[in-house]
Amino acid sequence: MSKPLPTIAFFGATGGCALHCLVLALQAGYHCNALTSYSPRKIVVRTPTKLTDLLITHDIPSTTITTNLHIIPGNATDTTAVRFTLLTPDTNAPVSLIITGIGSRLKFESLLHPTLENPTICQDAMSTLLEALHSLPNPQGTQKPRLVVISGTGVDAKRDVPYLMLPLFNWMLRVPHADKRVMEGMVLAETDSQSPAIENFMIVRPSLLVDGVGSGGLEKVRVGTAEEPAIGYVISRGEVGRWVFENAVAGLEVKGEGKRYWGQFVTLTN
Repeated sequence: MSKPLPTIAFFGATGGCALHCLVLALQAGYHCNALTSYSPRKIVVRTPTKLTDLLITHDIPSTTITTNLHIIPGNATDTTAVRFTLLTPDTNAPVSLIITGIGSRLKFESLLHPTLENPTICQDAMSTLLEALHSLPNPQGTQKPRLVVISGTGVDAKRDVPYLMLPLFNWMLRVPHADKRVMEGMVLAETDSQSPAIENFMIVRPSLLVDGVGSGGLEKVRVGTAEEPAIGYVISRGEVGRWVFENAVAGLEVKGEGKRYWGQFVTLTN
């Protein structure tokens, strides 16, 4: 009998990038946990939650949702709910991989100073996640989870966006960038600590996100690092989700697979 695939925890799965990755993971047979706000009733097609409704529109059968997806009610700053999301339902052991695409909507009450509906959501969610991770059981010989964080370009001091987009980024994204910068710093501090709660990390920085799945496949996605960023204008949420699936999820159960981008800041663009 084949060994079951690892369990993956998703945060922000109703957002585009994480949602597309979740779709691919479910199609491939992975068991997934997802933290989302929903009424804890039986999941049926007639009364879908926002997440299950989105999955059905992506052709995920209701039977797959029932058998392979465990939805935990709550939000990303609820330590108890986050902790439940980090545990496999059957064994109560930590999940193998965490993918977080937490974010907040832009708020334009002042055109001169756009902000977010929740200006500190990324750092608050990361603080809660790390706190919950440190509370998990850690049996001897058990590998700690790996962490994938979907961030954005324009966060680092090194230029990773075209010159023509710098005024737009400096005006519209100053607040979200400040939030993401703190979040990224928390991940680095965790990995540098004496007893980190994660086995490794990957911070993905896509260029300006647009809807859709992309037309050219991953061969048209340009990949860079913090030292040599891939500079471009836009990338689709579907392409980011597929890239994360192929480079962080696929082969996760194979020891040593996919080491290329772990421990790095990865820029993605078209």
